[in-house]
Amino acid sequence: MGKDIKEIDRTAMDFLVRYSWPGNVRELENVIERAVAMGTGDIIHPEALPDHITQLAIETYRVQPDGKIPTMKEQERNYIQWVLEKTNWNRSKAAEIMEIDRVSLWRKIKAFDLE
Repeated sequence: MGKDIKEIDRTAMDFLVRYSWPGNVRELENVIERAVAMGTGDIIHPEALPDHITQLAIETYRVQPDGKIPTMKEQERNYIQWVLEKTNWNRSKAAEIMEIDRVSLWRKIKAFDLE
């Protein structure tokens, strides 16, 4: 494309690393080509990446950096914490999103020591 890309912005790289890449290398190549075409300057920024990579609605399941596979309990805790953070700790909204009642959410917050 005639552009001299020097680096990938740290945030953009974090998005790329977190994505599960169901299309493998071909999908990665296409995303990088698109980012180069859409971007300006010599650094690839998150804005140049497709929404399906930067706007993931749910965390992907993957092996942790230490090689450990997260337990169901760890996944549940992480999900509850993620929803609470996305709703600015609005427990009513979080319970609605998770389709559970507020009392159940309160119990889970206590059980996972999320307060």
